[in-house]
Amino acid sequence: MEQNSEDRILNDLFRRKLESAEVIPSPSTGSRLMRRVAMREFLRFNPSRLNIWYAGAVVVAGTVLSLILTSDPPAEIINSEPEAVEIKTDVPVIRAEDKIINTGKSENESIKQGKSDAAQGRSPGTGENNSGSAITQQTFPESDGAAKVNIPAAGAMDEAADRGDRKLKLFSGNGSYLNASVTEGCAPLKVSFRCLAAAYDSCLWKFGDGGYSASGYPVWLFDMEGEYNISLLVYSSGIQHQSSVVIKVHPKPEARFEVICENNVTVDDEILFRNYSEGAQKFSWDFGDGSGSGMFEPRHKYGRDGHYNVRLIAISEYGCTDSMVVENAFTGSSCFIEFPNAFIPNPNGPSGGYYSPKSDEVSHIFHPVFSGVSDYQLRIFTRRGVMIFESNDINYGWDGYYKGQLCDPGVYVWKVRGNFINSDSFTRMGDVTLLKN
Repeated sequence: MEQNSEDRILNDLFRRKLESAEVIPSPSTGSRLMRRVAMREFLRFNPSRLNIWYAGAVVVAGTVLSLILTSDPPAEIINSEPEAVEIKTDVPVIRAEDKIINTGKSENESIKQGKSDAAQGRSPGTGENNSGSAITQQTFPESDGAAKVNIPAAGAMDEAADRGDRKLKLFSGNGSYLNASVTEGCAPLKVSFRCLAAAYDSCLWKFGDGGYSASGYPVWLFDMEGEYNISLLVYSSGIQHQSSVVIKVHPKPEARFEVICENNVTVDDEILFRNYSEGAQKFSWDFGDGSGSGMFEPRHKYGRDGHYNVRLIAISEYGCTDSMVVENAFTGSSCFIEFPNAFIPNPNGPSGGYYSPKSDEVSHIFHPVFSGVSDYQLRIFTRRGVMIFESNDINYGWDGYYKGQLCDPGVYVWKVRGNFINSDSFTRMGDVTLLKN
């Protein structure tokens, strides 16, 4: 309590002494104090007075406006063709090829000036000689209703019109960018193509059979007969040009024949060659003894025993060829048996297997070509050794089906054994590829 009483006394003493005293700060102190107060108010956001937020917004807006005003204007889009200029009807229209400057001279003076220029080898009215460039600006006196028109030279107009096709230049002048090594032939036909454009961005070939290529020099094989419409698309500077050609592929004939003999072949026996060829109009036989024939089914006699290879060449109306050779046709006799290495079954269902040279026109049945066979046995196996076909009749072959279902494409193994009419026996084995149409 005493301490509090003393404090109160001291407070009352200082209040009495100082309550009448007046303290006036120095001018510098007041100035510093006001600057601090003003800065604090400037940094504080107040919608009613200027502050740092308003100043920042003004600076950003000024910067953006300056960038917009100082940036380059967008490039003008130039059309591939010069724009037409509309001229008033009271102004004479001058063609681009008329290289004329109206200098304000009278008609007579202009005629005299033209004659003088022509005599000195200069283009009339231009002041340039014939080897120089033409003046393309044409000026008219600026009187009432007159106008000043700049007309591009004819060469500039042609260049603008031809700008899209500037790259497409040909090595030949036939108007086509496509070249084929051949346009007609026999299957399989190999054709080399070439794009004749000297410069281009890209090209696309379509061969008419579902195939295509982006090469400038493609090579294509047409393995089936027919007519194929080949097209070439050339792209250059946004311009597309198309060229086309038709390739004709002719079918290949099939050469087949059989040697007919009833007894063992001896010297001077007449041999008949039975022709089963398809799709041919001409034939060329080589009997292996230096003689031949062009008949459809010739007969021939051999003057002595020996080993003879008989060849038949079948020729179609388009010149397409196929050949068949029977080697050592008369080694002791004319008896032989040969098998093909591939065939295509009938996709429409089993054919029963029985065939004749006339009925088996499209080789839907796997069977031998033979002569002088008295008895035989044929068996067909899968690659795993499972037997899927057997025949003891040489006129009954495999149609490519097993238990009514078409077998999978692939390689199968065949084995045959039997006897010829001359009592010689044979046993052979090979493979055959089943193909799907």
